Order: sequence, then structure tokens, then C-alpha cells
Amino acid sequence: MKRVTATEARKHWFRLLDEVAKGEVVAIDREGTRLLLILDERAEPSAKIPDYRGLIHMPDTDEADQLGWEWDGSAEGLRSRRTGP
Repeated sequence: MKRVTATEARKHWFRLLDEVAKGEVVAIDREGTRLLLILDERAEPSAKIPDYRGLIHMPDTDEADQLGWEWDGSAEGLRSRRTGP
């Protein structure tokens, strides 16, 4: 078990959360009170990051430097437009 003061916890909060996520138990001492940060093994895993690859389609990636994108406010979303020669 790792012990830190509340001041240390505030300064290194995200590092401590990473350690707890890896299984470390962290005790935070503040004015005579001890708080424990511990991983809840029963918790459901967080949702996976969605796959956005199909959101924007570019037919010819060899000409990507000559294309731009514009949105006309429609539900269809972005449309490609040629910006170069």
C-alpha cells in the first residue's frame, strides 16, 4: 500500500489514478483521516473507443493535398472539394 498526504495526492492525482488502475492501493492521509483509493474489480470495463474510420471517405488519397472539406449544414455532413489545380 502506498501512503501519501492530501497535498501530494493533489499534485500527483492523475499519476495516482494510473497506479490504482494497475492494482496499487493508495492511502491518502488528511488531518487524521485516511482515504483509500482501490480498484473496484466488480466494475464493468469502460466502453471501447468507437471506430470512426468510416466517418470520412476520401476516394483518392493520392490527391489528398489538393482536397479540402466543407460542411453545408446538412445531415450528410462533410463534402470534399478540390482546392488545388
